[in-house]
Amino acid sequence: MASIGFDSADHRPSLGGLIKSIIAIIFRAVSLLLTLALATGVGVWSSRYMISRGSPLSVDTYGPWQHWRDMGRESADPYTKANLASTGKLRISADSAGIFEARTDSQGARLHSSCNYKIEGMSLPGLWWSLAVFDSRGRLIPNDANRYEFTADTVAPNPNGSFVITLGRDARPGNWIPTSGAGRLALVFTVLDPANGLSDEQRAERNKRLPIIQREDCS
Repeated sequence: MASIGFDSADHRPSLGGLIKSIIAIIFRAVSLLLTLALATGVGVWSSRYMISRGSPLSVDTYGPWQHWRDMGRESADPYTKANLASTGKLRISADSAGIFEARTDSQGARLHSSCNYKIEGMSLPGLWWSLAVFDSRGRLIPNDANRYEFTADTVAPNPNGSFVITLGRDARPGNWIPTSGAGRLALVFTVLDPANGLSDEQRAERNKRLPIIQREDCS
């Protein structure tokens, strides 16, 4: 009877096949690591953005102005609370005031100290307000005039109660705030509610009367 022999070498993987398998395993591992790194990076970036700039879930937008609607409230969402904690500032509760921040002009261009701006506001009968200018890190801008803000008490209004405030490097007559050398700018417009508070309808009407930020020229 003839015997049938089996060559064990026929069942060994070839060197080329072994290398391909190793490369495939490494490729899958690297792809997984890159996917995890990308997901982590996107998650960290989105969380930081939500904390620093907010989203429609926590921030209302009126032209260039942003308003954290639940700032200082017990019911505030985690991103609002984290934003407040990150600034290290004691902020007025949204139940007592409207605090609006702007980092762009009304056309959407980034505010910068190399440009001059005109801020036009409507009359806000019975409401006290302030408009202050900061650099991008939230610091007041040093200047020889010691001017950092105007309020309903200190601004020189127009006859109809409206007001115009200018920002720029060079001194101007009227309501002028120096911004020379500050780089990027941030405006904070604060409106205090009356002692008896405001209804939702009154808040909505107030929010329609926020100042317009107009860029004039840049150097």
